Amino acid sequence: MRLLRLAVIAACLVAPSAAAAQTAPAAQPAGARVEEARLRILDAMNAFRAHDYTAAIHAFELAYRAAPNPDLWYNLARARELSGDCDGAVGDFQRYLRDKVDPPDRAEVERHIRELQTLSEHQAAARRRQAEGSRLRLHVEADARAQRWFLDGREVSAGGEGLSVTPGEHSVRYTAPAMQDWSARVRVREGETATVFAAPSPATRYITRPTPHVTSIALGGLGAVSLGVAGYFALRAASADCNGCDERVTASSRSDILLGVGAGLAVGAVVAYFIERARGRTERVAGSP
Repeated sequence: MRLLRLAVIAACLVAPSAAAAQTAPAAQPAGARVEEARLRILDAMNAFRAHDYTAAIHAFELAYRAAPNPDLWYNLARARELSGDCDGAVGDFQRYLRDKVDPPDRAEVERHIRELQTLSEHQAAARRRQAEGSRLRLHVEADARAQRWFLDGREVSAGGEGLSVTPGEHSVRYTAPAMQDWSARVRVREGETATVFAAPSPATRYITRPTPHVTSIALGGLGAVSLGVAGYFALRAASADCNGCDERVTASSRSDILLGVGAGLAVGAVVAYFIERARGRTERVAGSP
C-alpha cells in the first residue's frame, strides 16, 4: 500500500470540501482554513519522514479539523498502523471507505483491513500471554498418588494451572515406583505456556527361579544312610571277640563297601546340586515394585 496520499495537500489548497464548509466556524474564512490545513499537513509529513508517528497523527487530526478530506483518514490510518495501533488504523481505513466517493482502491483497502484485524488479534493474544507470564504444565499417564516431579532439581507439584517459570531452558525429572526415571530439557518462551508430557518406561527387575534339588537331595540322603550303615558294621567288627573270625571279617568288609558307596553318593549329591543350580531360570519382571 502507498504510505500517504500526497494529493491531499493539493486538494486542500484548491478548495475545501463540502464537509469543511458545513463544519468550520463561520468566523474563519475558507482560505484561512485551507492554509491551516496545508501547514498541519506539512508538519505531519515532516513528522512521518522522521518516524515520529505520534506527532504525525496529531498533525493530521488538526488538518482534518481545519479542512476535512477523506484522504486524511487514509493518512491517519497509515500513521496509526506504523505506530502499532492496528485497531485505530482499522477504524480510520473504514472511515476512509465511508467518506471517499467510489474509492478506486476499495478492494485493496478492505483486504488490508482484514490483515490488520488478524494482526490485532495476534497482538491481543500476545499481550494476554505476557500478562499471564511464562508457565510450565507437567503431565504423565501414571498413578498421581506416588509420582514426583523435579524442576531444575527442586521438587514441585504438577497440578493446577501449571508452574510459573522464568523464560529460558529448564530441566524436568519424573520419578515413580515401578517406573524408570524420566528426564528432559524444555525451553519456555516469554509469555508462553509449555506442556511437558512424561513418557517413562516400566522399571525392570530380574529374578532367578531355581530348579528343585531333587536328585542331589536323594543322592545325599542315600549317601548318609550308607555312611550310617557302614558305621554300624564298623562297630560290629570292632566289638567282635574273635580275631580274624568270619564275623569280624564280614562286618569289616560290609563297612568298607558301604563307606565307599556312601562317599560316592555324597560326591554324586554335590555334583547334582551344582548341575541343578545351573539349570535355574532367570526371568524379567516388568513393572514390579
